[in-house]
Amino acid sequence: MHFNKLRNYLEKIEEINYLIKVLEWEINTTLPSSSFEYATNLKNVYEEKLYELKISKEYKDILKEVLASKDFTKLREPKKRYILTLERDYKILKKVPKVFYLDFKKLKDASSNAWLKAKKENDYNIFKPYLKKIIKYSTKYYKYVYPNSNVYDSMLSSYEEGLNTKVLDNLFDDLKKEILPLIKKQQKKNIKKVKFTLNDNTLLDVSKYLLDYINLDTSKCALGIFAHGYTAKFNNKEVRIAFPKTDNIIDHFLTVIHEGGHALYELNIANELKNFPFYEINKNAIHESISRFYENTLARNKNFWLPIYNDIKKITKINLSLNELIKHLNYSRPSMIRTRADELTYPIHIIIRYEIEKEIFNGKININDLPNIWNKKYKEYLGIEPQNDSEGILQDIHWSDASFGYFPSYLAGTIFDAMLLAKLEEELGSIDELLKKNNVKEITAYLTNSIFKYGSTYNINELSNRICKKNLEVESLINYYKKKYE
Repeated sequence: MHFNKLRNYLEKIEEINYLIKVLEWEINTTLPSSSFEYATNLKNVYEEKLYELKISKEYKDILKEVLASKDFTKLREPKKRYILTLERDYKILKKVPKVFYLDFKKLKDASSNAWLKAKKENDYNIFKPYLKKIIKYSTKYYKYVYPNSNVYDSMLSSYEEGLNTKVLDNLFDDLKKEILPLIKKQQKKNIKKVKFTLNDNTLLDVSKYLLDYINLDTSKCALGIFAHGYTAKFNNKEVRIAFPKTDNIIDHFLTVIHEGGHALYELNIANELKNFPFYEINKNAIHESISRFYENTLARNKNFWLPIYNDIKKITKINLSLNELIKHLNYSRPSMIRTRADELTYPIHIIIRYEIEKEIFNGKININDLPNIWNKKYKEYLGIEPQNDSEGILQDIHWSDASFGYFPSYLAGTIFDAMLLAKLEEELGSIDELLKKNNVKEITAYLTNSIFKYGSTYNINELSNRICKKNLEVESLINYYKKKYE
């Protein structure tokens, strides 16, 4: 009885949440600019209704009844942890004043719109006043929620439990020390860039083909074009994937496969958790681990393409041989754009953002100086310097919607990937042989059984101990890089 009441209440939350996500998708992809204000205002109306549902006395009482029931003690761990997370989230949101919460939501919408304009016009000054407000509001939000904690540590933990600056400083410093010399060694190599523009229909066709190949049920997936690649996670029956138009077809392949990894995670939650109508995975380092595992560990491997490359050539009319494609996929050279970075230089893109974010919220950076600080770090670490704001400080959408503390999730996930690869090969055998025999489905099945089905039950360090029998460590990733790039 108690669980039915909770399930019914969560259905109300899910109905409103779904409408919000549909509006967000439309605003980000196909909505004409003339409708932006109306759609944004409508979304804010639903945001207020969602807030009211999530902090109501009725919801509090239902959770209290469930937690006090004898049946709760009999629940298996995934479902039990999920309900405890609902209670935690209720307590967190209850600390945030309604007016502030709704104002912050509106600010994020305005800020994201300003970022789009600033990026298009290559002008940081358009975005700067919004970023200043976003930083102020973000600080205030986390002080409401965790008044006695370091603000940036609270941000990190909100995206992945167990991560904080102490843990990340140790991991990132060790990694940086080892891979910067490797990156310098690659700079003597050179390769001609591939520029190959596809029309929208062909982009969609090849995207669907690749998603089918990694065993994603594309009947549950919508595709769209946006300035930034991302996966909109609606529920376990629907995801939507956006990707940018590009003249680099290889970047497009990797973006689609990366986002497909996110989608696979969302759509493969175990049935016992699917019984709850609203179950959003909130472990972002694990999410990024999976997406980057498909992008890097699988899609940069020649054997991934062997069974399908003739089909890919027919769809796209790409005039590269398979060996040429693999050279491009595994070529390492410092570049400006994070989302187009090769797997060796990518960690440095994240470390730069992490170091900047940490200094922002420790009061060590003036917002006027951000572009210069950004550019200097790129020069120091990668030997390159952005020529404009769009390829520098404005290249990522994350800060516009207050996603401070999210970037480290990408690198924590990459660190876990190297550990996961070793364990997967121990269980299933050589990944080269699996891919050569067109067994991507077997790999996806292994990850479903080890990770996907648990949804948000375990954080990345808990998964590391469950699967690999040890805490997160960078030695596996360093060895992977050295074997491949030394």
